Amino acid sequence: MSKKEVRDGFTISYKLHIIRGMEILSAKELSRYLKINEKKVYKLVQEAKIPHIKIGGKVAFTKELIDRWILENTEIKRHILIAGSDDELLRRIIDIYNSESPSKIFYAPVGSINGLKLLEEKGASMSCVHILDIEKRDYNPSYVARYLKAEDYMVIRLFSRQQGIYVKKGNPKRIYNLKDLTRPDVMFVNRNKGSGTRLLFDFLLNEEGINRNHIQGYHNEVESHLLSGLSVLKGEVDAAFGISYIAHVLNLDFIFLMNEKFDMVIPKDNYFNQTIKDFLCLFEQSRFINKVKDFAGYTLEEMGSIVYQ
Repeated sequence: MSKKEVRDGFTISYKLHIIRGMEILSAKELSRYLKINEKKVYKLVQEAKIPHIKIGGKVAFTKELIDRWILENTEIKRHILIAGSDDELLRRIIDIYNSESPSKIFYAPVGSINGLKLLEEKGASMSCVHILDIEKRDYNPSYVARYLKAEDYMVIRLFSRQQGIYVKKGNPKRIYNLKDLTRPDVMFVNRNKGSGTRLLFDFLLNEEGINRNHIQGYHNEVESHLLSGLSVLKGEVDAAFGISYIAHVLNLDFIFLMNEKFDMVIPKDNYFNQTIKDFLCLFEQSRFINKVKDFAGYTLEEMGSIVYQ
């Protein structure tokens, strides 16, 4: 045994090593334990996807942490993480699924663009988006090619919904269109950057030649449609931009501006996962559709249809 091996306190070639009561495995031993190729083990290490330590310049693994890692990854595969746009009907759909299924859906409303980024980084199972193709002036899956490797994904249409301006009941400030938002007596609150609603609002401003800097409160942001509506309801602002369902719930007046399409982007590798298939099967059940058909401001005619693959 060399001096270095003595200094390290063990020889890596031992089949089992006990350090402070923990069982230590070499890469070769771990490959046998996990029943994967040793090269795959090193690839997981290189990508920082597996817990490991370095002893004497060599990679090693504590069996306790590996067992915990296996458990956590198994649990993740049993559940679904949806990241992307904020939507109230989608929340209701998730609640219905979670109340009836042993697996669970976790929802991260981080905005359409951030949802696609998480999907690309494998930080989410699916991403919900509503992104307007500015050049074509329409909602279609062209954003997939813009933000992702298009051939690896498919797009399911969930529903269409109405977007417009929230104002207080009775419209005391007499706000009727986007240009009215530039008046000095009107205070506005905006949605967060990266959200599909913010992208749509900016597009509509550009279409009408409105300078966003002339809108008081344009740079003040909130993270959801509900917070936008509540800002109007509480009198903190005179107007906000969002979906009509929130105006219905909060008893606000709503100036309709545009219908938009709301999609779910799914990696093809995930599409055949049984848990995800069970979730998507919901959209084919009349019992389920009857539970959500009365949501104000939504159209469900295309629900569950594949629009890109």
